[in-house]
Amino acid sequence: MKDAKKQLLDMNINGTVVSVIVEREHNGEVEVLVQTRWKPERDPVYSGTLEIPAGGIGSYENVYEAARREVEEETGLRVRSFYPDIQTRTYAPRGDDCFAFVPFCCQQQLKGGIPRIGIVFVCRVEDAEPRPGAGEVGEVMWLKVAELREIVERQPERVFTLQLPVLDYYLGCRAESLKADCRG
Repeated sequence: MKDAKKQLLDMNINGTVVSVIVEREHNGEVEVLVQTRWKPERDPVYSGTLEIPAGGIGSYENVYEAARREVEEETGLRVRSFYPDIQTRTYAPRGDDCFAFVPFCCQQQLKGGIPRIGIVFVCRVEDAEPRPGAGEVGEVMWLKVAELREIVERQPERVFTLQLPVLDYYLGCRAESLKADCRG
């Protein structure tokens, strides 16, 4: 982590990440997948905190493919659908493929940690049990929305700071209905 942080600071730029809120309906309740961040050598400050699947976006990697890749690498699950799933067609008038898309929300690290800006999606995955990706995470688990809300509101120090505002925003939207416009 120190090398990545130093490089970004030296170049005076933010790294770009994709984060994914993975949800499922189980026994009539919505559950959210969380995992224990476990990178004690590279990231001792945040190791042991709860997070959602996230990671870097490769050069010219489609953001949706990056989200799919991160979910699969970290949990072994395959993404079936995204919310929102709003995107234009790909334009390439000069062989320079570009498209526009609408994420669920965005995030930014303003101080400490690695300078990052993130793009966040909500997704549904295949009906299977998650498994932690080796070298990526410790434990992977499903939490009921009420359980997640309790942690975010009463024990925010248990959550990876970059993901805390994302989960707070998500929970606020869930309270009103995820399908409603939560951008206000």
